[in-house]
Amino acid sequence: MIHQAKQKGRIMKRRMIAVLLSGILLCSAAGCGKEAVTDKSTAASSSQEVTETPAAEESPEASSSSADSTAESASASTSSESSGDEGKEADKKRIEITVPHKDGMEALYDTVDGLNVEKGSYIAVVAKDLSAGFWKAVKAGAQQALDDLNASLGYTGNDKVYMTFEGPENESDTNSQINIIDSVISENPDALILGIIDQQSGQAQMEEASDSQIPVIIADSGIESDLITSTCATDHAAAAKLAADHLCEAIGNSGEVAIVAHQYNTESSVERVEAFKKEIEEKYTDVKVVQVNYGDGEESIADMLKNTLETYPALKGIFCTNEDMADQTLDALADMENTEQIQIVGFDSGEKQQKAIQEGREYGTVTQNPYGLGYAAIVAAVRAIQGLPVDQKIDTGYQWLDKDTIDLETNQKYLYN
Repeated sequence: MIHQAKQKGRIMKRRMIAVLLSGILLCSAAGCGKEAVTDKSTAASSSQEVTETPAAEESPEASSSSADSTAESASASTSSESSGDEGKEADKKRIEITVPHKDGMEALYDTVDGLNVEKGSYIAVVAKDLSAGFWKAVKAGAQQALDDLNASLGYTGNDKVYMTFEGPENESDTNSQINIIDSVISENPDALILGIIDQQSGQAQMEEASDSQIPVIIADSGIESDLITSTCATDHAAAAKLAADHLCEAIGNSGEVAIVAHQYNTESSVERVEAFKKEIEEKYTDVKVVQVNYGDGEESIADMLKNTLETYPALKGIFCTNEDMADQTLDALADMENTEQIQIVGFDSGEKQQKAIQEGREYGTVTQNPYGLGYAAIVAAVRAIQGLPVDQKIDTGYQWLDKDTIDLETNQKYLYN
């Protein structure tokens, strides 16, 4: 009953926000001034991917940031709970979930067996970038975990354990993400799952969550804090070392290479860049990393690569640290002349990367396991809510994909479709 009352309160709060957002949008359309436009932008970015009522299924596609989509999310959630043919269709779309289990781990994180939490429990998820294929896949995996949990407990309707899934529309918008985290903490969720953009931010939010006895699960990227319950992530360093090995293989173990990294100060980017450089320095004496470009600066990736190639015309390879950087690098090189000899090794496996690998424009990629990561994060959160032991580090795994392996059935679960 307590959880149901809390849930109704949260829903009413969301609906009030939706009404306010609608007013702001109407005001801005009528020309109410610059201040209203600024407020609309901030509010819209903090209302992404809100699920007001428990949903049996959610599309991994990010919703628009409009107030209309926020206001209508409750009805969309209700319709997704219908049975019959729609339920059968959902079964067809079920994702294969695998999470590596290492000796000494407290639990399995690819199953909800044995879990039992109160009806209406609420898990808040704040991602780094709702537009990225990686985070859409994380959401799909998380929703599948909730579907499995609710089915195993027999929860339906407003009794379901549910989540909200929010975040900025790009991974450089630290301020919007912090505002979103503040907002969801104020709603007092039963657990909080975070992918932190800037590892230098969020400390105050960790303390606030701890004071409110909200367990925090990190997904993908976090910060240094002893207030974190668990971290579900790829082993970024090991994956980047594998990328270095394959890029060196592609260029014949000699020559100049560059790195295109997504951010200067996010944990995943920092670890991938440093591990890649270290692997080159320690194992490949005839290969040199000549430049590291970062995608969160004012200069475009295309301009940075143009400058890199002017300075290093003999460049033979580029390592891209995530999906967005790989996509932008592919686009930039396609618009330049005499770049066919440059080998690209990426990270992640968005649709543009998949096509580029099949066509030979990208040598290969180290892909993460986002569906498994999303599933594992929910399992970890539920275990924390339940008071069960949770492993501090949950390595969700990674996989090398190239033109010979990308279409294998066993690797389809790694593709961000």
